[in-house]
Amino acid sequence: MKYQSNITTMTEAEEKLAFYFDNLMDFAHKFSKNSDDNVLLAGAMMGAAKVLYENNLNFKQFQEILDHNVKDLKNLLKPTIH
Repeated sequence: MKYQSNITTMTEAEEKLAFYFDNLMDFAHKFSKNSDDNVLLAGAMMGAAKVLYENNLNFKQFQEILDHNVKDLKNLLKPTIH
């Protein structure tokens, strides 16, 4: 089944996104024992996101989000690359 949004306002989407983010961070704090665990968990989250996007969006939407996320990740990492 492809994604068809039932969210009616941006505020509703922002609230859901904040709720999911908070729960993922709680999970990380509860189960990650060290920085290696945190990095592995982040990789697992990125993998899960890719699968969820691919399974619930059409190809064009999936590709646009994937491209955008890769650009965000590069911008996030760019200052740390020496």
